Amino acid sequence: MLYTCGYCNASIDTQGEKAPRPEYQAPAVTGTGPNMAALVAGGIFAVCLLTALVAFYSFSSATSSTGGPTPTSIPGPSPVVVAPPPVAEKKAKFQWDSQGVPLAVDLNGDGTDDIIGRIRRLSLVPGKTETRNQVAAFDGKSFDLLWEADLEGTISDLSGAVHVVQQGGRVVMSEPGSVHLLEPKTGKPLGRVALSDKPSRLCIPKGDTESVWVEVVDGQNLLFNTKTATARPAIEPPPPCAPVKWSHHLCFVPVFRKSPVPCERPRKLPSVPGFRAENVYKLEDLDVAMGERSPGSRVPMVAVFRRGEKAVLWAENVADMDPRNVKESTVDVVDFSEDALFMVYALKEGGEQLVRRDLLKGSVGWDVPIPNSRSGSGVSQIRKHGGRVYVPHWVWLDVFDAKTGNLIGTLGTW
Repeated sequence: MLYTCGYCNASIDTQGEKAPRPEYQAPAVTGTGPNMAALVAGGIFAVCLLTALVAFYSFSSATSSTGGPTPTSIPGPSPVVVAPPPVAEKKAKFQWDSQGVPLAVDLNGDGTDDIIGRIRRLSLVPGKTETRNQVAAFDGKSFDLLWEADLEGTISDLSGAVHVVQQGGRVVMSEPGSVHLLEPKTGKPLGRVALSDKPSRLCIPKGDTESVWVEVVDGQNLLFNTKTATARPAIEPPPPCAPVKWSHHLCFVPVFRKSPVPCERPRKLPSVPGFRAENVYKLEDLDVAMGERSPGSRVPMVAVFRRGEKAVLWAENVADMDPRNVKESTVDVVDFSEDALFMVYALKEGGEQLVRRDLLKGSVGWDVPIPNSRSGSGVSQIRKHGGRVYVPHWVWLDVFDAKTGNLIGTLGTW
């Protein structure tokens, strides 16, 4: 064992090896008084004493090795080996792009719908922040990244031009100027077709198992084949893909509405005391009217009518809380299932809530807060698919259980 004196830096090997000569320089002495002399003398005496002790132990060890008496020895301290702390794997941060709801489809065959949508990654470079726009797929159970595909174009070009659908067992993704065919499990590119202008919509024709109709801004529409990754001109849309034509019976122009879900103006609805309808959604034989209390402050309300009947099935406040805490408005962000109505409403103190009501009875299933909804822009669209409700807003995508209202997970970060 090699010992080093902390005072003079002298090194002494207890195994009897010749120790290296210490490189020591005495400190400059500024005074020769009795205290200074005593301090120096004490230091020299300490070094000599340490040297004598080490020599004694070295001699005892040598005597023991030649058959002499075995002295009591003091073993040197064992070196302590400290394992490096485990390095936690950091997941790359990204922001969810709230434009449009995600595509929910089982990509890896595990029985749970996975999530495909648009994200953006920010990287800091000297003098500026660079944005990388992508379409990414996430596992529906773990919410881990499955794959990602880069998008080309400026932010303004990408707006309204990025769409994703699944058809023929493959993923079709559009971006400004082209349509791509991707392998579902890996995102591997399988083909590409150039477009004459930006795409405005992707639509799957009813009864077709391998084609996607691509609506292009300049009218040069195409029918894209997912088996061959080829396209042919298809100016006129298939019947299910025809756009909804504007009429005076529809709701306000979409630019004044949050939700793209089509609705109509209230016409020939039975009168409900204390309720005034603003928008009406047509579901099979039901009319779902969103409005507010009247007369009085504009507390958001909802009423459901069976078409052709004079009596209302039910009419209630949208929120399952004190209406004095709810922001005055007409609820516009809605979605439906066979037996439930899902709505988003805002609070006066900030933040938004997601509520589920029974479609035929109006009873509340749950009413839960949307995380981080006090920050950024509000929710503009939701989607109920399978057993989940997908709520994109600002830089997050929240996924709720449709039966319980429990938050399953969140994608994106600020």
